Amino acid sequence: MAFVTGRQMRGSIAALAAAALLLGACTGGGSGKPSPTATIGFADCEKNPTTCNGGDIRLGGSYTYGLEQAIANWNVNTKDGAAPATRQALSGVLPQVFKVDPQGRLQLNADLVSSADITNQNPETIVYKIRPDAVWSDGIPITADDFVFSWKQNSGNPQHCAGCTPAATAGYDIIKSIVGSDGGKTVTMTFTDGKTFGDWKGDFSNDGLYPSHLATKQGFDLAKPDGVGAAMDWFARTVPLWSGGPYQIDTYNPGQSLVLKKNDKWYGKTKPSLDTITFKFITDPAAILPALKAKEITGMSPSPSQALVAGVAGTPGVIYEVGEGYAWEHLMLNVRNKYLADPVLRRALFTEVNVKTVVEKTYGAFDKSLKPLGSHNFVPGDMAYKDVISGTGQGTGDSEKAKKLLTDAGYKLENGRLSTKAGEAIPALRLRYDKGNATRAAAAELISAALKNIGIDARPETTDGLPQTLTAGDFDLVLADFVNGPLYQGAAERRWATGAVGNYGGYSNAELDRLVHSAAIDVDARHAADTLNQADDLLTKDAYVLPLMQRPTLTFTYSEYANIRDNPSVWGPTYNIQEWGLRSA
Repeated sequence: MAFVTGRQMRGSIAALAAAALLLGACTGGGSGKPSPTATIGFADCEKNPTTCNGGDIRLGGSYTYGLEQAIANWNVNTKDGAAPATRQALSGVLPQVFKVDPQGRLQLNADLVSSADITNQNPETIVYKIRPDAVWSDGIPITADDFVFSWKQNSGNPQHCAGCTPAATAGYDIIKSIVGSDGGKTVTMTFTDGKTFGDWKGDFSNDGLYPSHLATKQGFDLAKPDGVGAAMDWFARTVPLWSGGPYQIDTYNPGQSLVLKKNDKWYGKTKPSLDTITFKFITDPAAILPALKAKEITGMSPSPSQALVAGVAGTPGVIYEVGEGYAWEHLMLNVRNKYLADPVLRRALFTEVNVKTVVEKTYGAFDKSLKPLGSHNFVPGDMAYKDVISGTGQGTGDSEKAKKLLTDAGYKLENGRLSTKAGEAIPALRLRYDKGNATRAAAAELISAALKNIGIDARPETTDGLPQTLTAGDFDLVLADFVNGPLYQGAAERRWATGAVGNYGGYSNAELDRLVHSAAIDVDARHAADTLNQADDLLTKDAYVLPLMQRPTLTFTYSEYANIRDNPSVWGPTYNIQEWGLRSA
């Protein structure tokens, strides 16, 4: 019998209220005791999220983990390579300074560095101490040169990297210098005078280090922008047969699977026990459950659905956990549309949408604790979470209030159609979402039906490439998600600031720009959080994005494996891949 638990997560994962009932349903023989599967599984994740499903493990064995996407780009520093599937597949390969644990906390990666500290406030200076025995799989030491190469790739500065398209430049774009000493094992990073970066722990952690010496060996001159750009592209195109982590790639079958083996040069204190770990690409959600039942995969953390959760629960020998993670679903408006440029229309539109209904008819069908999200920057459980939306009426489905907002501003609603004060009919709007996403399809239909009440014809329309659709601003309304994390300061600026990389709908507010930038450079994280809540008040008033809900997470594994557990970050359960193993008894 499968077992499910909820988890009250400090920082990001909320509880599944029905856990106790489900636990009772899993008792066997009328004894009232949990089944053996539940006892050794995720039963203690609520109290011990970082150690649950633990246990003694033995050497040897293999594991097959499912990924929802194939790998199209091997360089996680690039826009196209920053996908969660790529990060998870390379989690055992790429060295990182900090890692995110299941409680959403940044933990120093003591395998790579012995310390990472701010040593000066003005200019802000960070010193990293790389372990003397930290080496790449060819025996070449990991040094400051690798940090410099990562900085140049991510800086967004064409004088550092020609033609580079980094996934994110925050923090890297204000670094003045990186200097190595002690044979390259001490790394001193200094920010530009007058510049500070509160989320400095994200540098060399959100992505991962790549071996600069291999780029040099390929003939790329890393002292020149063209050389760095060419090296960045080479790492994107080339299967990494090197490693700086506990595992390295053994074989790769394009579009099908990736097999890891132990890295014989691994320098970390925890030696991997599994001989091989296979990542199997399952891009069709309908294929996940058959693969699990046939043991073609032994674990996965896919996007959940009611049918998938039910199917996993009915699979003998499988334990699973449903939680609520960093990703949150939202409805975004394109304010470049001349009609949606009016904040009054936007407020009325958001007021007409009943978020509670959307929640109940989608993820709430299997996660009964799920509630409408009331913030653009934090999730319930975060210390700084503040519901700034409910009191405005947005997301309530209050048709009368929505209509009053419109009529007070001169709009007219006649014969089921809305027109402006000037008598111009509001044309049909495209409500886009990714093809094959049943949850967003259901949400789109609910939103479309609701908006008819105020004379807005929002027509659901799928896209084969949601990232490209967002980047191009090819929508009027769009259902998408953002992924939060412990590094929240810079994330807000990347989403909401004028012209920012994640500001897909063209929103602009000068005062909000000032607030999110102030938060991004604030070295006091608590003060930065307060500033972001001030920004959130403005963002809510302007009605640019309507938060819907946290997206639940689903993690499952066959019970004979230990140390595999939910993690809400983009690295998923692979954050501790070297600890995975078969139970010793």
